[in-house]
Amino acid sequence: MKSEIISKIKGLFSVSFFDSLYKTLTFGDFFIATFPFCLKLSVKWSEQRRNRFVKTLKKQSKIIVAFFLQSPSVWKYDRLYWLLEHNERFEPVVVICPFNVHLNYDKKEMQKVMKQTEEFVKKSSYRYFPTFDNAKNRWLNVRKELNPDVIFYTKPYKDTLPQYHIYRFKDRLNCYAPYGVMCIDIFRIVYNLTFHNLLWRFFVETEYQVGYSRQYQTCGGTNTVVSGSLGMEPLMLPDYKPVDVWKPQPVRKKRIIWAPHHTVDYLFNFSNFFTYCDFMFELAEKYKDEIQIAFKPHPVLKFKLINIWGADKTEAYYQRWRDLPNGQLEEGYYADLFLTSDAMIHDCASFTAEYLYTKKPTMFIVKDEHTADHWNSFGQKCFDLHYHAYQPSDVEDYIKNVVIAGNDTMQAERDEFYKEYLYPKDGVMPSQKIVNAILDELA
Repeated sequence: MKSEIISKIKGLFSVSFFDSLYKTLTFGDFFIATFPFCLKLSVKWSEQRRNRFVKTLKKQSKIIVAFFLQSPSVWKYDRLYWLLEHNERFEPVVVICPFNVHLNYDKKEMQKVMKQTEEFVKKSSYRYFPTFDNAKNRWLNVRKELNPDVIFYTKPYKDTLPQYHIYRFKDRLNCYAPYGVMCIDIFRIVYNLTFHNLLWRFFVETEYQVGYSRQYQTCGGTNTVVSGSLGMEPLMLPDYKPVDVWKPQPVRKKRIIWAPHHTVDYLFNFSNFFTYCDFMFELAEKYKDEIQIAFKPHPVLKFKLINIWGADKTEAYYQRWRDLPNGQLEEGYYADLFLTSDAMIHDCASFTAEYLYTKKPTMFIVKDEHTADHWNSFGQKCFDLHYHAYQPSDVEDYIKNVVIAGNDTMQAERDEFYKEYLYPKDGVMPSQKIVNAILDELA
């Protein structure tokens, strides 16, 4: 028990000690995040309150379903939103929450992201609720003014204000479908945060993730069910027609996504951004008649770069991608980007699984010999279906031989993996399974 508690405390501060300490003090969750018996008591108390709430909820004619959204790039609930919208029992609404409220976060950048999120929501024709009242210069109380019955979170972390975290809604039907398919072995963060244990339903991608949840969750994974990957649903729909988001070119070129991760300052570090940030421009120029590149950074990367480079240099770098004739910047939802691309180059853990839904060639840039130590069993299978780069010349060889020349030797293996692990065996799409779960609870 003593070693387990020490491990928990270390886990709280494994990424950034001062930032984690700040979060722990702000959210007031040291005891339930550290001591399993405290968490179990909180889960039990929350279940009792939720059960009482469900009894009254069954009698309501209209169920308010809130989606707490912090940035467009993690939005995976489009089809679920419209299934609920077209069901007379439900009233879905997107709640625009502040993003990346860390110890040293950039407030101007946070406000900019909130504005981008609102524009995204408007463009998508969703009903929405802004959490900041500009006229009165104050944050709004969602529980008081909207009072949602069912809540879907887009992220499990404490990277928003406390009033928009699960702690304020323990008695509601709290749901979460991961914003990315988690492939690395940080099981506590991915499956056993206090957040995961307090959920009513934790909707995961495959039986692999159910097994991890049962093994590592304090509550034993009793709230975890397989729905399939919600975010990758458009890639599994045969009748989905993606929008061509690529910058027009004089002739059709090979379309490559470069997706660098944000862990430039973490203790576990997948990111190769500083090694490749200039080299990718060199490749774009060298092969400008044959390829175009979409720069698809992790949404947190910009916040990190602002702290390291400063706002001006960071913005100039992003703008350079916007202006590049055969390049572009992509910061939003990426289903259409994936479907209309030809290949990917990345060092992002979740994309290791997600791009496999396209069945197209993909390359992982390996940081060092320790990268292989971080995969979970599912992630290892996904990683093995990638071409691997250990130096810049490997990336160039991949572009020349696999992407441009078409010498893709792993196509058959990716096709088989998709059929065996990714596509739902019963043919029922994730969004419909989630709607069915809510309706069953309210029956």
